[in-house]
Amino acid sequence: MDLLMSLGKEAIADEIKEMAKNVEKVKIQEKEINELNNKVVVDSEPVKMKKSTLALGLDGIKLTDTDVFSKSDPYVVISRRRRVEDGGWTPIRISETIKDNLNPRWSEFLIDLTELPDANEDLKIEVFDDGWKDTSIGVVHITISKLEQAHKTRTPLPITDKKMKNGGEILVRSFRMDFGGSENGSGPIASQGMSGGFTLPGGYNGTPNVHSSQTVCPPQTTFPPPTDADSHWIEEHGDLCNLPDLVLDIIAEYLEPKDILQLLDSCPCFEDFRRFLPKYQEINGEDFRKEQHPNQRDGDGDCDGINPEKYFDGPEMNQGAKSIKLNFRWKDQGWGHRKGQVWIQLIRNEEVLADSRKQFHELAPHEYREREVVIKEHPVVDLLKRGDKLRFMLSVGGGGGHYLTVKNFKVVVELKKY
Repeated sequence: MDLLMSLGKEAIADEIKEMAKNVEKVKIQEKEINELNNKVVVDSEPVKMKKSTLALGLDGIKLTDTDVFSKSDPYVVISRRRRVEDGGWTPIRISETIKDNLNPRWSEFLIDLTELPDANEDLKIEVFDDGWKDTSIGVVHITISKLEQAHKTRTPLPITDKKMKNGGEILVRSFRMDFGGSENGSGPIASQGMSGGFTLPGGYNGTPNVHSSQTVCPPQTTFPPPTDADSHWIEEHGDLCNLPDLVLDIIAEYLEPKDILQLLDSCPCFEDFRRFLPKYQEINGEDFRKEQHPNQRDGDGDCDGINPEKYFDGPEMNQGAKSIKLNFRWKDQGWGHRKGQVWIQLIRNEEVLADSRKQFHELAPHEYREREVVIKEHPVVDLLKRGDKLRFMLSVGGGGGHYLTVKNFKVVVELKKY
């Protein structure tokens, strides 16, 4: 990726478009097979007609865990009311099950527009835990227009269970209307799509996802006014905004978070890559057993205080943090005074910006115990920004005969939105 970035925006665009072409070839072959029986004749020439569809991608965020011994296995069901007045719901799409995951990303749905309800009617989006008796985690009722708005503003949708308790959130990661018409752009349906708007049953109006020479990135984020060179580049490559989710998924597999951030900073046309930024970052430390030498004293010259040393440095952070959670198993020498400690420092430009030891102080026990620390509303978290790193510190203790053993050291950083 570093090589790719060094080639500049033109090379990035060429690489992405080439990947898009390969995926589109497969999709075109599938369409040719599926549409053999769906042809009309215009000027004595057969024209293949495409269906009008909604491509909808959903993510679960911090779903409630309904399992006892593991995490939930969530799947999502999209339903509309039955046309008969019995108050029931008819499922129109059911996702795959994502095992042991409270932040699932389900595959994108492709829904025929004729299956959707009228503009003033709700869809029901309900998340279940897959088990011997499927349990509802939460549900939200929402119209198509509000669903589109949630996607544009990147606003998560809260879901609630039958007791109206919080079940987590659903993020609309993708929402694209693809209107019918012929593959060469002729025909009344295609002309309607190019007019700048569309109408669903009941009068819902929206904006079509069409490609043209005037296409630029959707105004989801405010960017500084582009230069003339930037404007020319955006106009030439603006169709990158509308790459299918399948293409973006393939590209994202080769990108590190820092690479995605570089793309976001380079041009608004890469805005769709924002959804691939991680929500959490995991950092792991190696197991260790350290001994304090008998003649080693602490910084105050006595044998009762601490003698700090670096355990390890975490990687350079790409985003700010909401919280930091530490989990590990630890013990000291098993007798005498307890002195062992572990804590975090925030490092910027190789200088200590914040230290968590005093506020989250605890001494290692004589026998193995699990230690969990959640740090919020503390300078180590609040001041952390892109380019900083977390330094993990330890102290065995002043004086002789002291040991500190740490195993299974794991840190989970909950990241802020970039």
